[in-house]
Amino acid sequence: MKLHLVFDLSILTPLAGALEKQGHSITGTDVTLEQFAVAASAGQVDAEIAIVDGGLGVIRRQDCVTHLKEVRMRVPDMRLIVILPELDSEWQRSLGMYGIYDVYAAEQFGIEDVQRWIQTKKTLADIPGFNPELPSQKKVERKVGFSLEKNKGKVQTLLSDWTRGFKRAEKNTAPVNDESKEREARELTDHVKSPVTIEEKQEYVNVDKQKKTDSQPEKLPIHVSQPYIVAVGGLARRSGNTHTALQIAYETASKGLKTAFVEYRNKPRPSDIVSFATDFDGLKFKRHGIDFFPNRSPFDVAEVYTLEYDSVILDLGVLVDENEGRLEMNSAAQEFLRCPYQLITLSAAPWDLHYIVQHLNELSVLLRKSSFIINYADEDMIKEFREMFPSITSIMNLLEANPFTDAGELAYWLEQPKAKRKRWFVH
Repeated sequence: MKLHLVFDLSILTPLAGALEKQGHSITGTDVTLEQFAVAASAGQVDAEIAIVDGGLGVIRRQDCVTHLKEVRMRVPDMRLIVILPELDSEWQRSLGMYGIYDVYAAEQFGIEDVQRWIQTKKTLADIPGFNPELPSQKKVERKVGFSLEKNKGKVQTLLSDWTRGFKRAEKNTAPVNDESKEREARELTDHVKSPVTIEEKQEYVNVDKQKKTDSQPEKLPIHVSQPYIVAVGGLARRSGNTHTALQIAYETASKGLKTAFVEYRNKPRPSDIVSFATDFDGLKFKRHGIDFFPNRSPFDVAEVYTLEYDSVILDLGVLVDENEGRLEMNSAAQEFLRCPYQLITLSAAPWDLHYIVQHLNELSVLLRKSSFIINYADEDMIKEFREMFPSITSIMNLLEANPFTDAGELAYWLEQPKAKRKRWFVH
């Protein structure tokens, strides 16, 4: 098994040695989450599983989620096992939104624990909030560590200089390019090939900063180093979902962003968009500056993310299935929840509003961070909707027969300040 380790230096060397003795191959290591994210962005992480200290080198939980989200995007096929200093449901749920299910809290852990984590693959059902029968978990307030006691007799030679269980060092506030820290990293990890050196990381960040200059003329195409991933889904068929997604794709393309439109299919059925293709090659076709990928399966979406697009618009179709009077989220909903920009299409007809009210509890997970795009509505209908759902962001879409128009102004996130669009960037 090819493994990538992200731990403090005091844990990294003995843990790597213990895992190698168990027959695993250590293909790379990092000493901060930021360095791990940079390595993934540079295409220098080659492992089947990464085992990560989720609190390493970060102050806020959101920083952990941001870095691991970027890793997830850049290396989608790699499984992430994350060890947290404390396990609260919100932190775990935030990671679960990006398909990171193998999350554990541990004061100390041994090689047998790591082996068990590798062999036991968690699913979405293990994430709080997705499984109502999941018991609440107690917080672990102590630090992550690698336990010597649990490994006596297994790695005695490697760990002969250590007499207590390893504790993760307190967060180091010194700059990551400190010379003494760099020298220590080279000495302790000389036997493991690190995918990105500290100098390379700093050079990568400096180059990225140079590219983001505000002195560019306004008419030049917008530059984004990471794609906008925009999920567009409906709660029922015939809500104008595909039409709305086409409007958004056209709007981003007209602003100079290299745009992909992905027709997501969680179940096989004929494509709605291939009918207006003139140069379909079996994979994609191009129209109005947009690359269209019709009839893509859940497994195809991650591949599109790697194709260097500035904007990827997902037409997810219906996000829920009705089963015996209850709504159940399907795989399209899972993809929806992983995306940073979540838009739900709906008409403001009385029966559609009643549908939402009737199933509000079942839809709460989908509504938490999403915005509604209201189709087929006049000003009175949108006013009524906003009075009924004041906490939900809603946008009235002046739906036109031709979707290839930017009159709807639906890509509102493009107007946000640049600093707020760095969630996929290395800071």
